[in-house]
Amino acid sequence: MFLNLLDNDEKLAFAELAERMIEADGLVIGRELAALAALKAEMGTPSEPIGGRSVEDLAGTFKTWRSKVAALLELLGLGYTDTSFSIGEQSLVDRVAQQMGLSEKELSSLEEWVQEHVSLVRRALILMRD
Repeated sequence: MFLNLLDNDEKLAFAELAERMIEADGLVIGRELAALAALKAEMGTPSEPIGGRSVEDLAGTFKTWRSKVAALLELLGLGYTDTSFSIGEQSLVDRVAQQMGLSEKELSSLEEWVQEHVSLVRRALILMRD
């Protein structure tokens, strides 16, 4: 949704963070793999795993407030793909947000938005059922 706001370096960093996100709870399900593939396709980044950089290096790639918020919203959304936000996923998001310089209050606000967005999408899908 917001990945078009990222530059090429930020997209590659986000792709690597997204790979870590789907692995953070120790269980990668098909829905997460599909979401990751869709995000990578949207950004035009390689579909194969990237890996290699530290979370701190990856988070440091995002320089503007706008790119930090966009990346965190997308990362949080990916975390809710499997309907539960695990401790491992929360820990990763917390590390990224802290490295980006966001306060707990700012991160909490982003997470609330994502939860509301996920709820609205689910309601829309219910409305679309045949």
